Amino acid sequence: MVEDKRMIRRAFTRVGIGYGAFLAVTLVLQLGIGTLIAALSFIDVTVSIGDWYVLFTSLANYVVGGIVTYLIVRDMPVICKPVARRTSGKLLFAGFLVCISGLYLGNVIGQMLMRLVSALQGKPMINPVEQILNGLSGWAIFLTMVVMAPICEEIIFRKVIIDRIRLYGDKAAIVVSGFIFGLCHGNFYQFFYAFIIGAVFAYIYIQTGRLRYTIVFHMIINFLGSMVGLKVQNVPWLLGVYGILMLSAVIAGIVLFLQNRKNLVFQPGDYEAWGRGAFKVLFLNFGMIFFFLVSAATFVISEIS
Repeated sequence: MVEDKRMIRRAFTRVGIGYGAFLAVTLVLQLGIGTLIAALSFIDVTVSIGDWYVLFTSLANYVVGGIVTYLIVRDMPVICKPVARRTSGKLLFAGFLVCISGLYLGNVIGQMLMRLVSALQGKPMINPVEQILNGLSGWAIFLTMVVMAPICEEIIFRKVIIDRIRLYGDKAAIVVSGFIFGLCHGNFYQFFYAFIIGAVFAYIYIQTGRLRYTIVFHMIINFLGSMVGLKVQNVPWLLGVYGILMLSAVIAGIVLFLQNRKNLVFQPGDYEAWGRGAFKVLFLNFGMIFFFLVSAATFVISEIS
């Protein structure tokens, strides 16, 4: 039993180091690109911080950071990865509505927290996502937020991690995957809803064994939150219709979750990590502490930049 806990702790230490390295690489890339742009300005070469810049830097973050993470965790055993199976439409439909509910409730929590921080600091807080989206063209938002982000993030934060930690039980895999996904967004505006959605996506991937479902759901949610959400703000009647539809989906998602929460299926792992002392084993290890520290740095940089 003691040896099992040590093995589990070592596994999640590796996970923490891998995803801490992902965040560290993205910070270094952003710093390097920013330094290069500043250096170019001294020789009268201006780099526009627009569509192509955001597209290129986002792709670089996913590719370089993802490769570094994979190289760190690739040797972890992949022996309990989700198996593809026939999936009921009811599960997928309910899962999507629960995601919409999580998006809304998590966003409310994030907004309330940042308003409190704003009041304490005596200055307005700026949502970094809205700031970025307002400066992009429609095609750049679509390629970056609706196509690139869902594909890359589902591979990095669902498949790569869950295939390697499901050995320690579904509950541990779902919570850790969602938590890492939330923190890797780098700000409190997105953390809460990203954590909830990430956990739901993890459950769907585990139950279906098919990453394409979570990729499609991710694409739809990002499309609704970025392109549709921005467009309807300029048309009052569309904003009203959009608000009614979203509120209906949120209520339906909450009702479905409450009705079916006792029917959720969580398989124990060969080396079950969930239970008494789980927090200490999963999160209070060198790797996860390293990940938390790098995450804290990204949150601070996000707020002061």
